[in-house]
Amino acid sequence: MIIKKFKGPNEKAVLERIRTELGEEAVILHTVFVRPRGLARWFQRPCVEIVAGGGFRIIRDYPHGSMPVSPTTIVRPAPAPAISTDDLKREIAEIKEMIARRTRAAGLPGQTPELREEYAALASASISDSLARTFFERIAEKLPAAAMRDRVAVHEAMRAAIKSAIQCADGIQLEPGRCVRVAFIGPTGVGKTTTIAKLLSIYAYRGRSVAVITTDTYRIAAAEQVRRVAHLAGVPVRVCGTVPELHAALEEFKDRDLVLLDTAGRSQKDGDKIEDLCALLRAVQPDETHLVLSSVTDSGTLVDAVKRFSPCGFTKVVFTKLDEAVKVGIVLDVLSKVDTRLSFITTGQEIPRDIEVADSERLTSLILGEEGV
Repeated sequence: MIIKKFKGPNEKAVLERIRTELGEEAVILHTVFVRPRGLARWFQRPCVEIVAGGGFRIIRDYPHGSMPVSPTTIVRPAPAPAISTDDLKREIAEIKEMIARRTRAAGLPGQTPELREEYAALASASISDSLARTFFERIAEKLPAAAMRDRVAVHEAMRAAIKSAIQCADGIQLEPGRCVRVAFIGPTGVGKTTTIAKLLSIYAYRGRSVAVITTDTYRIAAAEQVRRVAHLAGVPVRVCGTVPELHAALEEFKDRDLVLLDTAGRSQKDGDKIEDLCALLRAVQPDETHLVLSSVTDSGTLVDAVKRFSPCGFTKVVFTKLDEAVKVGIVLDVLSKVDTRLSFITTGQEIPRDIEVADSERLTSLILGEEGV
């Protein structure tokens, strides 16, 4: 592991030195713009100091997210004992009784077998009890008592209730003859850069003039992924570390149909960083700001992220990594707690294939397990 301070006349020159000495996987630890003081300010120009590290052993170095295991050390588990038919019936009966107790405890209307089966489907989709109760109350208001014993009628009513709870936006709204600026914000590691790489490819393929601005100067390879994809699509990319550089890039791209802004990931618990992000957005004045969230995060953390990023004034939400989520119901749980529309979902790492404009019908089918990702 190597940690070293680099100094130069501008950020681009310093990053080139870091890349040469520490490699593409170097990590930016600290950046500061130094202005000379006193009489020195008349003779010396401002400079950039960056502290960077190299040679770190990090999880992403391993192909499957963990240290590889030698085949000789693998311990194969003993085969599970066979389950008799009677044991299987008993377990199914216990599961049904548990679901019945939960529905009674929740005070759900009806208490019919059909209602309990639908409740079990929601529980298996990772939809919270409180949200499930809300849906069942809506069903009870609309369905007559006789229909509450009709499995098909209950399911269709539940499906309609879920679909109506998913408010979707039609991706990005472009305007003829006008440059539309779209910013992407969110916690670290949620897939903002990959999402932007997919979108720039799609819009460029559709004949739109696109440009990308990235302000993520914390990871030396952060812009490389976008640069590679953008180069293939003929899309220019600018890396901006200061507000003047940002304004210059925006002026340069003012005649483009679409400018995508990639920002550095921020921990929702770091108030100072969130405020810096808000200041950045005020400088850009985007037409749309999309909060990017990962569907592999637990519901409580996602709701907290939505709350803490709300000062940034995001207008839409993107959910990534649906292919990695155990259950898609978590998306519905979060959307039920925020007054924001869903713009895109991503379903894998393939660029540009694995991204979709959000659709309530499609998401309802995913949540209920009617189709796969």
